[in-house]
Amino acid sequence: MIRALILGAMVATATPALADQRDQLEATVQRRLDIAGFSHVDAASLTNRQLSALFFRLRGNPLQIGGLRSMNTRTRVELILDLDGYALRD
Repeated sequence: MIRALILGAMVATATPALADQRDQLEATVQRRLDIAGFSHVDAASLTNRQLSALFFRLRGNPLQIGGLRSMNTRTRVELILDLDGYALRD
């Protein structure tokens, strides 16, 4: 009985922390998507897998103006968004 109470307390306190982390991740990914030219994509509607992949793909300075790296980044972002069927609207 005591174990169940302790487990319940741990789950109750962990849930808000996880929600805050997702909100922070969504905000970061949304800012990076806006910079990359994908402002029409709503980060809140993406799956955890897509958010994680986009976070790592758009980190650092991959959004340099022009060049092969910029085209490669755009292509990879489009592929990540298409993983779980996100409908790209141009």
